[in-house]
Amino acid sequence: MQQPDVVYVPALPYTLGGGLVTHGSVVPANHTATLHKMSHMMYNALVFDFFGVICSEVAPFWLDRHFSAEDAVKVKATVVHAADIGDVSQQGMFLCLSEQTGVPAHQIELEWLQLARIDHEVVRLLDIARRQYRIALLTNSPSQFVRRLLRDNDLAKYFEVIVVSSEQHCAKPDPVIYNRALQDLKVDACQALMIDDNPANVEGAKSVGMGGILFRSSDQLRSAIYSPRVI
Repeated sequence: MQQPDVVYVPALPYTLGGGLVTHGSVVPANHTATLHKMSHMMYNALVFDFFGVICSEVAPFWLDRHFSAEDAVKVKATVVHAADIGDVSQQGMFLCLSEQTGVPAHQIELEWLQLARIDHEVVRLLDIARRQYRIALLTNSPSQFVRRLLRDNDLAKYFEVIVVSSEQHCAKPDPVIYNRALQDLKVDACQALMIDDNPANVEGAKSVGMGGILFRSSDQLRSAIYSPRVI
């Protein structure tokens, strides 16, 4: 079973192995038992990323097929990011990508949908977790795209709160969007744990006082957050 690389601990101080854990501390993965205890003591809300955690990544894989590595990074930072923060519509994004690649916009949308693969083991953990924690989704995405995936896969029911970047006109790791999720959940930052596959987004969560797990796999997520008696 793959173990977590690091788990970030938020503002409240706790004892760990004879020392004091404070804001932004990095907890080594071998302190599993302590992490289990801390997860139950400290957090009452879990905030999940979507792409790269619950669902496979989509845009990076598609861009890698059609652009050089350097150009893919630029297109993601400009065209895709503009759609993520709602500056352009989803259709506008696909049209722009079509102009640059020659692939019809409707075909690009179909290919993106085909690339989206739900991790059903993570969904199972969501189903268990919502019995104990308040659950939110915080995702960078064009609204139409992610909400279609939520609807088609019957996933919205797992979340008390859904925060989509394009609807907020800002994206992770902007502190504003984390605070919006916390506000909608009605919890303090130190009570919430962000689960994200992007290190920058975990750092963004830390910056507002949340805890964070750098997601690698469903097994890692289970071992890092949930005690054996829960799972």
